[in-house]
Amino acid sequence: MAQQYDQKSFDSLELEESIKKCPDCGGKKFDLRGEERYCKKCGLVLE
Repeated sequence: MAQQYDQKSFDSLELEESIKKCPDCGGKKFDLRGEERYCKKCGLVLE
């Protein structure tokens, strides 16, 4: 059986590929908190 992916998964992947570093501090590690992507270094919310 083929796996089904929802649009949210694709949007998240697309955003992850487009953001390589935090525009505020230059950090390169990001995480998701609920539906928001944030920089692990400074906490800036990116979406």
